[in-house]
Amino acid sequence: MRKEPLSMLAQSELIDTLIGRCVMRGGEAAGETLLVIDHEAVDDLVHIANRLRRLALFENRIRAMVMAPL
Repeated sequence: MRKEPLSMLAQSELIDTLIGRCVMRGGEAAGETLLVIDHEAVDDLVHIANRLRRLALFENRIRAMVMAPL
């Protein structure tokens, strides 16, 4: 397993890459997609899922901070 978690930018890029593999040439989402994901990507997805579960406890506070007027 990875020793340090992915940065938020790296997490978003991983998700974008996965989504990119599920889009057809015209830009439309595919009805079904088969993906081959390597061990490193699976490990990264496990870390993302675990981080989101931990952050979910604070979702309302995070939303309030992010959406607060400047």
